[in-house]
Amino acid sequence: MGQSMKEWRDNQVVQGEILHRVESRLDRLELVVEQNSQAMARNTEAIGKVLGGMALLQSAMKGMVQTAEGLSATVARFIRGLQGAGHHPATDKPQ
Repeated sequence: MGQSMKEWRDNQVVQGEILHRVESRLDRLELVVEQNSQAMARNTEAIGKVLGGMALLQSAMKGMVQTAEGLSATVARFIRGLQGAGHHPATDKPQ
């Protein structure tokens, strides 16, 4: 009977230690899950900012292309205007 009680007590101690380890690991796991959730939220916010920046950059690039096209058309009209006034920029030589 005494041996049986000692084994039962030892078993209870071992089970208590196992339970303590499981609880400790669960606590650490919960902390890691929370940290990962926060990191995911920060990443989601950063991705949103990057996407917003990309949209702004794309809009700016479209504006730049339109401006370059407009400038090119203006220069072409200017050159045609010089040619129409009797000037030939490529063949005119100072006298």
